[in-house]
Amino acid sequence: MKKLSLVIPFALLAMTGCSKTSDYAPAAGATGEQIFTAACAECHEKTDGKIFELSADEASVAAISKKVSEGGMMMPSFPGIKGEALTGLSQYVVENSKAK
Repeated sequence: MKKLSLVIPFALLAMTGCSKTSDYAPAAGATGEQIFTAACAECHEKTDGKIFELSADEASVAAISKKVSEGGMMMPSFPGIKGEALTGLSQYVVENSKAK
């Protein structure tokens, strides 16, 4: 029972760490790397110099843009990242990830 009482608060904390929608909006002219550092690095750390291990279906600007815009199970959506900023962020993620 003691293990369970430690796991539940941690699980709840992990689930509340990321909300359903983020109010983050990048500054005009921010690079993909700057946006990633400000909006994404808190939850997505680089490992061995790479952000993600992406399958062929995931390794595109369109797929990353959709994920950023819509969010996911634990990831919030980022409606304030759009246009050139969204494209720049998505290109940065694809270029700094490795293929599965």
